[in-house]
Amino acid sequence: MGRARGRGQASAVGARRGVADTETGLSTPDLAWALGVQPYNGEHAAVDEAVVSRIAARLRRSDAGAKYVPAKWDNQMFWNAEGSDAERAQYFTIGNAINFRFWELQEGEVVRGAGVIGGERYAGAMYMWRALRVSLDDGRVPLLDADFLANISEEEFDLIFTDDDGNNPLAVARAERIANIRDLGEQLQKQWGGQALNLARAAEGSLIEFARLAQEIRAFDDPVFKLSMLNAIMLGGSGINEWEDAPLPAIDYHLIRHAVRQGMVLPSAEIAAKLAAGSLLDEDEAKGLRAATLDAYLQLCEKTNMSGEVIDNQFWFNRNNCSENPVCLDPQTAAQCPFLDVCDLHVEYGLPLELTRYY
Repeated sequence: MGRARGRGQASAVGARRGVADTETGLSTPDLAWALGVQPYNGEHAAVDEAVVSRIAARLRRSDAGAKYVPAKWDNQMFWNAEGSDAERAQYFTIGNAINFRFWELQEGEVVRGAGVIGGERYAGAMYMWRALRVSLDDGRVPLLDADFLANISEEEFDLIFTDDDGNNPLAVARAERIANIRDLGEQLQKQWGGQALNLARAAEGSLIEFARLAQEIRAFDDPVFKLSMLNAIMLGGSGINEWEDAPLPAIDYHLIRHAVRQGMVLPSAEIAAKLAAGSLLDEDEAKGLRAATLDAYLQLCEKTNMSGEVIDNQFWFNRNNCSENPVCLDPQTAAQCPFLDVCDLHVEYGLPLELTRYY
């Protein structure tokens, strides 16, 4: 971990590099520095600072930061908004422990995980959240109980996530997901009285401390903090926990695809070919691409004085426009993308495919 400031102490780095969300809290670039995140200078990708500046100017023109209202995560189709703080924190943390890899390769084609619940079709993470919500309501398993999580069986996992047609879209990386759930339950029992809320409150508003504590749990040990930051964003937006620091963007494959298509991140020739062909990246290539992407988004935060949460959402909510069939390819729909005028349009690049348990 990087250097951490004392509790309640103003950040000298924050005064130098950016504006924090609160009077004493760290800005997103400062939080990254404090967590030991370094600018990426490896062989697998490079950040084009000119493009980052161009997109930063576009975000400033849109006044995205001033317009931004954090999501409350209160849609009861997916989240237990009616629950107590402890119940909601437990639910978010369970979901985010398995919030990764909702796709698989079938005969060289990317197939997104999806299923039907109650006659409605859901895909990706939204399928996962809907399945968790239904499982919580039907009571077939004690979903929020740490002892249950620590000892969950494959059969119980399938019971939670199998759809109306008998398919389990989360069977992709089943072993990794179950290992994460079991470890989460064990760590919550061992250190936090069985409650994820106790971990969040122990951080006393510091995202440095929250990330440090979360990294002791298998699901949240990602070197670029994707799932711990996503969990922090959900805990904060829901009102369960207040953070004095601005979070990092949660770097998932949607944000990476935006970065390489727009030209903020320039992949190596080898990675570019794989992105265009839909081939798997090896571990080092994937880590390098993710690190370069985080670097690019941190530069966006610094150039716009916007938090990682704001920047994250500008791109994540554009994911359906910048999809396998990007809207920019059709003159009738191109204007739907807010980045059209500043994008390098490398639409030949698809999702970065990695056998990962982080995104």
